[in-house]
Amino acid sequence: MNYSFQVMILSFCCVFMLFLPTEASEIKELSFKEAIQRGVEKNYDLQNIRNSITELERNLKILDASESLQTDLSVTPIWYFGYKEEDIEEGEVPEIGDKSFTSAARVNLKSSRKIIGNINLSSEFTWESEDLNQQGDLEEILSQINANLKLEKNIYPNSWTENEKQAYSIKNNLQKRLEELRWEEMEKQIEFIRDYLNIIRLQEQFEIAGERVKLAEEELSRVRKKIELEEGGYQQETEAQIALEDARNQLFNQEKNLSRAKKQFSLLLNLPEGTTTKFERNVDFIQGLFSRMDTMDIDYENQKNLVEEILENNYQVKTSQLEKEELIKELEWTEDEGKPTVNLSGGHQFPSNWFVMVNFSVKLADGGLQELEEEQKQENIRQKEIAIAYLKEQLKLEAEQLMDQDQYNQLNLDNQLLALEKEEDKAEIMEKQYQQGAISETQWKNEMLNLKEKEINAKQAEDEWFVNRLQLAHFIGFLQGKI
Repeated sequence: MNYSFQVMILSFCCVFMLFLPTEASEIKELSFKEAIQRGVEKNYDLQNIRNSITELERNLKILDASESLQTDLSVTPIWYFGYKEEDIEEGEVPEIGDKSFTSAARVNLKSSRKIIGNINLSSEFTWESEDLNQQGDLEEILSQINANLKLEKNIYPNSWTENEKQAYSIKNNLQKRLEELRWEEMEKQIEFIRDYLNIIRLQEQFEIAGERVKLAEEELSRVRKKIELEEGGYQQETEAQIALEDARNQLFNQEKNLSRAKKQFSLLLNLPEGTTTKFERNVDFIQGLFSRMDTMDIDYENQKNLVEEILENNYQVKTSQLEKEELIKELEWTEDEGKPTVNLSGGHQFPSNWFVMVNFSVKLADGGLQELEEEQKQENIRQKEIAIAYLKEQLKLEAEQLMDQDQYNQLNLDNQLLALEKEEDKAEIMEKQYQQGAISETQWKNEMLNLKEKEINAKQAEDEWFVNRLQLAHFIGFLQGKI
């Protein structure tokens, strides 16, 4: 019975292990579109920008919370040990008794709230008793209460509060970060596409390098057979060995380049361990994007107006303008600090006093501090204007470079296609020669590899045109949001 039970348990474990996922089945393969979507969500640089946006939004919430109702309660119990001096008669020896211990208390309640603009409402309630043991009636308790209600407003100058200044600065930074995130998301997607296409080219070059190694091995074997038949020399063998080692070195180099590029791609997209991407060129996502770039009309004859439009939409110009606006605000705030101030306040003090108060203050002398601070703010604005003008000139050059590169890439692609067409004609002729026995099999195979390399060169030229066209489209605002 025990033996049968053991056999049954063993059989169950074996069947269970058959259904366990193996290491190979745990590897998840993503399409390129899925990979690029994940890259936008998980890329380290983009995550840093999003984290800074989250932090700015949190700071705004903190400021909003600080302007809501704030209430602080303070309760302080007090115990006195020993006799009160007035309770001891002259010549009497104090003894420990009921009056050797006295209790008291102090209670303080404060509240404040910003109502609207720079109008603040505050109240304070204080109750203090010197001896809780001798509390009398309600009237006596009320006499120990001090309370007030106060309403304050800044009349002149109509400047911003510190909270409003901080909120303005945070909102400005938040807007800049959001502009940066939108721009960088598109930049990263173009980078993903560039690296993806580069890996495909490296795969093709690796395959050709492997075929060249096989061809070199065949050539060395053929030369050695000739030597055995005394139809060849050792010089030919040495040359064939050198050619084989060169081919193996190329294969090793291509393998390492391909492996490194794939690791870099996974790191760039922040892919989890066990996740891979299928690298193939003819996917609908890339073909559709390629068609969009091919049909994008760029008016090179009206290049000046195009550059001006680019400058208006560029995120760096937008963020620089936001920074300039903030500097102008800081100058206004600094000028307000040097003006006389008038504050109006009014309220009620418990039990019956109403009051209205006007506070007027002016700086009579500050050693020239106010003037120096205003000059500093004005200089900051001038420097920012210079920086914006310089940035626009840089962007103009960048735009012109992208447009010049686009035209060059088109010419280079046409040239590579012509070279490929010429190589195809050459391959067609050599195929006939090979079939007629005019050339060797090695020569024919070498020509086929040369043709494949020309095809790769043409594809690479097309990739360069495509990626640069994407960068240009992004730069002029043709691409909006995610690709």
